[in-house]
Amino acid sequence: MATYQAINACTWRNGSWIAGVTDYVRQGVYPEANNYENVGAMLFDLTSIRNTYANYYPTSATIHLVRIAAGDWGSARTMTLYAGNAYGMPAPSSGSSVSGSRPTKVTAGYNYTVSAGQGAKDIAISTALIDSIGSGASNCLFMDAGSSTLNYMGFGGRDDLSQIVLTINWASRTTACSAPTSCSVSSTLSEGSVTLSWSGASGGTNNAISGYEIQYSDSSDNITWGSWTALTTVATSATSGSVTVSPPSTRGNYRRFQVRTRGTAGASYYSGWKVSTNSVRRNTVPNPPTTASASPTTYSDETITLTWSGASGGTSPIKGYQIASRTSTDNSTWSAWNVLATLTLAASGGSYTPNVSRTPGTYTQFGIWTIDTLDVYSSKKITGSIYCDITACGAPTACSVSTTLSEGNVTLSWSGAASGAGNAIISYEIQYSDSSDNSAWSAWTALTTVNTSATSGSVSVSPPAIRGNYRRFRVRTRGTAGEGFYSDWTVSSNSVRRNTLPTPPSSFNATPAIYEVNTVTLAWSGAAPGTSAIKQYVIQRATSTDGTNWSAYEALAIVVSSATSGTYEATASPVAGTYTRYRISVTDVLDAVSPYVVSGTVKKNSPPAAPSIICPISGSSTYNTTPRFMITTGIEPDGQTQIVEVKIDAGPWNNSVDNPEKFSTGGYLVGGAKTVYQAESLPVGNHTVAFRCLDSDIESSSPEVIRTFTILPSPFETITANVTHVKEAHIQALRTAVNTVRHYHCLSQAAWREVIIAGKTAVKSWPFHITELRKAIEPVITMINDFDASPTFDIPPVTWLPIGMGRPKADVMQQLQNLILTL
Repeated sequence: MATYQAINACTWRNGSWIAGVTDYVRQGVYPEANNYENVGAMLFDLTSIRNTYANYYPTSATIHLVRIAAGDWGSARTMTLYAGNAYGMPAPSSGSSVSGSRPTKVTAGYNYTVSAGQGAKDIAISTALIDSIGSGASNCLFMDAGSSTLNYMGFGGRDDLSQIVLTINWASRTTACSAPTSCSVSSTLSEGSVTLSWSGASGGTNNAISGYEIQYSDSSDNITWGSWTALTTVATSATSGSVTVSPPSTRGNYRRFQVRTRGTAGASYYSGWKVSTNSVRRNTVPNPPTTASASPTTYSDETITLTWSGASGGTSPIKGYQIASRTSTDNSTWSAWNVLATLTLAASGGSYTPNVSRTPGTYTQFGIWTIDTLDVYSSKKITGSIYCDITACGAPTACSVSTTLSEGNVTLSWSGAASGAGNAIISYEIQYSDSSDNSAWSAWTALTTVNTSATSGSVSVSPPAIRGNYRRFRVRTRGTAGEGFYSDWTVSSNSVRRNTLPTPPSSFNATPAIYEVNTVTLAWSGAAPGTSAIKQYVIQRATSTDGTNWSAYEALAIVVSSATSGTYEATASPVAGTYTRYRISVTDVLDAVSPYVVSGTVKKNSPPAAPSIICPISGSSTYNTTPRFMITTGIEPDGQTQIVEVKIDAGPWNNSVDNPEKFSTGGYLVGGAKTVYQAESLPVGNHTVAFRCLDSDIESSSPEVIRTFTILPSPFETITANVTHVKEAHIQALRTAVNTVRHYHCLSQAAWREVIIAGKTAVKSWPFHITELRKAIEPVITMINDFDASPTFDIPPVTWLPIGMGRPKADVMQQLQNLILTL
């Protein structure tokens, strides 16, 4: 029994489906009409009801209503029921109205009177409406208060209704199962089992599938069939299935099948039979070849050829053949068959090259079976006998070395050897012979034996020990039958020559011998290849601090070149005074290395030591406007001569080679040489003079020596004979000037024995003062004249004038003054 209460329904009014159900079945809120809240069509969802009771059919139905409140309950009301179809209804839980048309009517309207008065009202529904509920012709049952859309049933006033309940009574229905819609076997020709498959079956009402019943029938011609025979029953609830079935036991006969569906309601509700749309036939055996032979009938190491023809298939075409062999020592008693091959060959005949016994005195026969596409074998066809006799092994057909010129081992390879009849390969014997000219050869010498059963092989062999000589080889095949059945010798088609070394360069020089920039040019020539082309040159170097004791050679460069001469710019040692020598070797394409050739020595230049300046003393002064500078050259570590250079103030550098007239000794000077530079006339004032020495080859410079000095104006008053009265001041001026000159020339200050005081020093002492001045000047003259061996710029010999007694004469004073101005 099904109960369906109106609170799960929807209503329709004024062109809209109205959602929103209340406890009292009020569908939506409307403006009151005569104090009533009215509703249009009230719908019951028949689709959901039928889905719930799909396996049942309705037998009766009632509607239960309750009239409440005090409205117009005293009068009876007419209610009309219809079965129809409605579309677009909102869910009852929805709060929105949805536009939609009024339900269409499938049945006529059936009027029911809702009696007057309050309380429950039960109305039995007509049979026509009950049939509509069960048939599925409509999706809803709806009630109306009249046939017009303007007729409404009141729910809120005098006609108040509540708890509208639809009750439907159901009865169970049962129908037979449906037979499968398709049924067939997986193959129509078979040697063994095939698969019977079916599908499309279905259960009945209250009659679920419980299994399938299967029967078969046989035929010799696929036309006339025997009676059906029960085969099996398959228990399953599925609507399809399969089972393994066999073809008939008689080859060439046919078998078909039929299937029916069985249900839980029993045999009365089984389906009809479904006969398979095809049948399966038992395969027939293929036929063996009608002819078969093997040749040659007597063999030693020949290839055996097996041929056959006349085979045919049965009900299945030929797929291939099985080949087997058997042996005998008397051509009467045979071994068991040994399968050699299974060939895929869809033809009535064929040929095959079998492996056969190579044991002398052995007979062999072959069996051939035809195989069809269902892997059914025919009976065998046996060939006549063939007979094996013993033969020698076959010598290699090819033998050679991998390279004809080598520094080390090469590979000797051979191929094309063969076993003899009854004489399988077990090894190869190898010998060699040497030659100096690749023409006249020495006797053969045993080298090695290579154990292998292969028809080819290789072994590592060496060239002759003597460079430039040749070596050839020979190989023979050894077999199981012994030395009497060894093969002939095969001599290698080429020979290997021991590589000769390349010749190193006959000339290898490094320049310059003394360098300033740290780049040395290495040049070589006269190299020559040996038996292989030149690939590269390897250059190494060693260094020394004294030119005698050398470091170990270290790698410097690899120069890739095939030329017999070349150059390379090498970065030399930056350490002054370092000696470097180089050696070079030649490498050929086989990586053989020649002896080394050593270059001459190069040396990193060492600049001269700074010159020693005797005068001027820095900060000293002189009155000579063409002052002398006394220079002693320093040590030149490389033993080169030196160029002395002098620069005064911002003037140019003057040197002893380009300006020899300015030096007492010009040109290139050795270390420790002395020379005097005399400047051109300079103005009175402060001056700076710079000195340096350059070595003669590289002209690298020594450190510069800087001296500052001042040329002072003459401090002397002109003394005129018989006019100027020599005074204390004149002597004092001479004393100051002498010590100034002595300081310039790096001499200590003269110590005067008496202090001269104007008006107090006795005139009688003046000759002594003149003598003292002359003695203070003479060391300066001696120093200048004795400084170097050259008289250039020397002070001429001085002949002192007589002093006399008393005050010095004017010429004596003038002699001193003039001499001081030239120092």
